[in-house]
Amino acid sequence: MLGIEILFLIPFTLKLKLFDKEQRLIYIYFLSAVFYGIGCEVLARLIGNNMPLISCMMLVQFYILSLFYLRVLKGEAMHKTIKVLLGVCTVIFLLDFIWLEGPMHFNSIFISTRGFILIVYAIIFFLQLMRDESLIERSIFINSLPVFWFNAGLFVENCCSFMLNLSFNIIQQGGPGEVLLSMYRITAALTWIAGIIQVFLFYIGLQKIKKAKA
Repeated sequence: MLGIEILFLIPFTLKLKLFDKEQRLIYIYFLSAVFYGIGCEVLARLIGNNMPLISCMMLVQFYILSLFYLRVLKGEAMHKTIKVLLGVCTVIFLLDFIWLEGPMHFNSIFISTRGFILIVYAIIFFLQLMRDESLIERSIFINSLPVFWFNAGLFVENCCSFMLNLSFNIIQQGGPGEVLLSMYRITAALTWIAGIIQVFLFYIGLQKIKKAKA
């Protein structure tokens, strides 16, 4: 998966000058995902535990994606909600990381909360696009918009990883039981597949940028 992300990072970097502010945030998110993957691999090999990095990077990515949705979602009430949830999730992260589950374990409470919020943002944005009268008046199909594909990638990845995020700490602490092992294999495979789908959806979005700017 990391190799695929690094490979697809090349065309994104080459087209960086074409990006608007929303698209640059997706590029920063993509960069963070590559750093996250490399860092997790290095820590796993060096000290055998990459959980602190996972939790911290999940928080960093939540900040990046919250800024993305602040720009693409409309309405003052929505903007205030996003800002409030940024603070709420930061508090949940600190409680989970320091006290509830600890830095050396997967922070399922924070990461699941984060994932659920991002899923809701993605759904709201899909609904916003479908109801956007300015797009209808100009006969613009939503699947011609780069941001539609970026949002679709985020939605797929967060939906498919949600069950693994919700249950991973239980799996981690439950030992090598057959049921827990099967649960891990299924949810991990789904998350891995979703990550690949996300990268390809991002690439489709990149192609839409090239057409729009041509």
